[in-house]
Amino acid sequence: MAAEKLWMDGKYNFLLADSSGKPFNPEALKNWWSRFLNRHKLKYINIHALRHTSATLLINEGVHAKVISERLGHADIKTTMNIYGHALKQADELATKKLDDALFGTKKA
Repeated sequence: MAAEKLWMDGKYNFLLADSSGKPFNPEALKNWWSRFLNRHKLKYINIHALRHTSATLLINEGVHAKVISERLGHADIKTTMNIYGHALKQADELATKKLDDALFGTKKA
């Protein structure tokens, strides 16, 4: 919204747009991504999967779900919880094990 004047006088409000507010051609974005991966010798992952990977990595690093929700642009944290609840549950189980290990010395070699 802050860039409304820059984006074709507010005529459009595209999520993926160039600096003038014109929408990206989906094929151009896909081609750019493929070239980027090739240039850096990275394994192919589609852009949407990259979004899920980012969220899951943040969850596993203990980042609060509200922060992740905001980064993903979800209007409500419930959306994030519904989509990534399984990863949050796994992270919680890992946190429980680490706490048990710290408190009770149950860590096995």
